Amino acid sequence: MRKRSVQKGDENDEPFVHSKQKKNSTKSRRIFLQVIFLALFILYIVIPFSVYLCPSVRRHAVFLNYVSLSRATNLSVPSESGLKCARNFYISSDKGVKLGVWHVPPASMHSRCKENTISPDIEFSDQRPVFLYLHGNAGDRAGGHRVSLYKVLSEEIDAHVVAFDYRGFGDSTNVSPTEAGLVEDTTVVYDWLLKRVKSSNIFVWGHSLGTGVGTAFLEKVSKSANKPTALILEAPFTRIVEAAKHHPLSIFHRYMPFFDVLIAKPIGDEDTGFDSLSRIPHISRPLLILHAEDDGFVPYNHGKILYESALATRKELPSHFTKFVGFDGELDLGHKNIYKSPDLPNIIKNFLKDVQS
Repeated sequence: MRKRSVQKGDENDEPFVHSKQKKNSTKSRRIFLQVIFLALFILYIVIPFSVYLCPSVRRHAVFLNYVSLSRATNLSVPSESGLKCARNFYISSDKGVKLGVWHVPPASMHSRCKENTISPDIEFSDQRPVFLYLHGNAGDRAGGHRVSLYKVLSEEIDAHVVAFDYRGFGDSTNVSPTEAGLVEDTTVVYDWLLKRVKSSNIFVWGHSLGTGVGTAFLEKVSKSANKPTALILEAPFTRIVEAAKHHPLSIFHRYMPFFDVLIAKPIGDEDTGFDSLSRIPHISRPLLILHAEDDGFVPYNHGKILYESALATRKELPSHFTKFVGFDGELDLGHKNIYKSPDLPNIIKNFLKDVQS
């Protein structure tokens, strides 16, 4: 029987293969550790110091105006968002900032609309309540939860809704948003409304970041003879510094030893501070606060703190001028879906009745 010959090279191949595999494994492990180190460096060094040192980074983090929440909707055609008879138009400020605006008419006017819009000449002729809606950060006026609220207000309350995009949002002029800029934009739209509607028919409704805008705006016009009738705050925060500590975006940073110094305090600067708690005492108009217990973005107690502050500092006002309505966490309304509450229409109707009587 012939013996199988053994090549000399075969004896050395196996150690060579093991050595090569070991080197590859070591290299892969090194690359993995480098990636982890780089990610941690960016997360815990680059981002915090960028927020601390760069105002534009802080503005991007607060306003998120570059983030889209809606489908590819043509903002110039509100009907694409399911809004009947709504009109799109633009208002320009003296400083050249163009704002995209929607007017959603009350259901009682639907029979008067032609070609899916109502003529500007008669759009506010019915003297129904008008809600000036101030949306939160990210997205535009066509956001799904925003459109759903417009429908509740226009169909269930039979009210007008005027919703617009601040500078840097939607199809409005693309300039960097700031707190002062958003309040100025609100003033421009409000002044436009005053030429068509009595101030006694106007209610300002702010949601999330829009509550900070609305509170700042009401403080600004607090001594004006043409103040809005009331302010409604949906899912409000006390001040942006406190909101930042609980926002999901801060989950990786809020337990850092220097979180307050590097992130929270800088975000509280004049461009992004939105200190509603300090402004509430200066607002003499009726106030309604709506907040869901299961709000995962702005803690429920922020709404309660604002309410208690309003009660304590506005004692000269009738008690029914300051209201807080909480929504049970089991309803699963969260931060954006209070419009789903079957109780909301009656809550708003009763509030309007109280403050207009």
